[in-house]
Amino acid sequence: MTFHVGLTDSHEFSPVNMNYPAAHIHMLPVELLQHIFLLVINDVPDCPSVFSYGDTTISANVSSPPLVFTRVCHFWRVISLSTTAVWSRMQVSLPGRVEPLKPFLPSFLQSWLARSGNQPLTLRIVSGELPVRTTRRCMRQSCHEPSQADSQLLEILLSESKRWEAVALAFADDLNRNFDTPELKSLQCCWSELSSFNAPNLTHLHITYRWSLTMRFRHIPTCDNVRHLWVQNASARIIRSTFLMFPRMESIKVDLIISDIGHPHNSTTHSCLESITFPIPSDPFQQREVLKIFDELHLPMLRKLTFVADPEESEVSCIVAALEIASCNVQVIDFQTNTPLSEIDVDVIEPLFSLAREVTVRGEVLCRSVR
Repeated sequence: MTFHVGLTDSHEFSPVNMNYPAAHIHMLPVELLQHIFLLVINDVPDCPSVFSYGDTTISANVSSPPLVFTRVCHFWRVISLSTTAVWSRMQVSLPGRVEPLKPFLPSFLQSWLARSGNQPLTLRIVSGELPVRTTRRCMRQSCHEPSQADSQLLEILLSESKRWEAVALAFADDLNRNFDTPELKSLQCCWSELSSFNAPNLTHLHITYRWSLTMRFRHIPTCDNVRHLWVQNASARIIRSTFLMFPRMESIKVDLIISDIGHPHNSTTHSCLESITFPIPSDPFQQREVLKIFDELHLPMLRKLTFVADPEESEVSCIVAALEIASCNVQVIDFQTNTPLSEIDVDVIEPLFSLAREVTVRGEVLCRSVR
C-alpha cells in the first residue's frame, strides 16, 4: 500500500489547536487506519461498486466504501485517496443504454483507476443495469454489440487491462472484445468469452452459464496453465473434454451434471488431476451421466473425490460403479451433505472402504463397522 501525504504534523488534521482534546479516531496510526480501510473494502461482496443505479439513473456511488471514506473528515480523505490498494477492487455495472454517457461518469471511472496507482486490479463487470429505451437506432443495433455507453466504460477499463489480476464478467451477450491480460490469474466468464483472453498466467477459471451442447471445443493458449476449474453445469462429454483442454488442471468442480446425447472420448488420461468435486444425482437415469465421465478414465494423480450428495445406497452404488470402470488411486472420498454424522449408515458406505483409504463427511472421518 502507498501513503504519501506530504505533511510533517498529523495534528493538523485534529482539533489539537482548540482548547479540548483530539478525537480518538484522529490519534490512530496511519498504518492502522489504512488496514481498517482495506478490511472494509475486502469484505464488500462482489467488490465495491463504482456507480449507483436508480430505476432510470446512474451516478457516482458516494454512499459506500471506498468513496464514503473521503466524506468523513479531511484526515480520512487524505489517507483514503493516498492508499492505492483501497481503489484496486471495483465493480463496474454497464448501463446498457444506447446513448453515450455524460462526461462526468467516464471521468469518474478514470479517476478511480488513477487512484489505484500501479496496483493489480480486481474487477467485476456486470451488464444491463438500466432498462434500454427502444428507439429506431436501438432496433438497428445488433444485440451482440455493447451500447455506446457500455463501450465508453469498457474502453476505459481495457486501457488498464495489463493490470487485471482477477476478473469476473457477468453478461447476457458476448462483448466482441479481445482482452490482453498478461497478469490475469483468476477469471470468471462464460465459455464463449474465454477465447477472447490472452492470459498466459491464468490459473483459476470459473465458467458460468450453461455450456452449449453443440459447442466444439478447441485448444487455446489461455487454457495451458489453468490449475483449478469450476464449471457451473456440464455434461459428461463436456467434462471429459476439459481433461484434454486443460493439460495442467489439478482440480475440477462441477455444480450440476446435465444430460447430453453426445459421447465422451474413449480412454482419456490426465496426469495432473488431483481433486474432483461432483454432485451425484439421485435419479438413476441421471447417474448414467456420472458413469460416462469415469468410463476408461485414467487419473494416476487423483487423490480426493468430493461428492455433493447424501451417502445413500443409490449414490454409493453409483460411486462404486464409477470407480470400477476408471483407473485411479483415490485416497479420500468425501461427502458434502447436510445429513448429521450421527445419522450416517456406515453399513451403506461399507463398499467405499475397499476403494479409498478414508471416507469422510464434511471432512470428518468415518470409521468402519466392527463385525
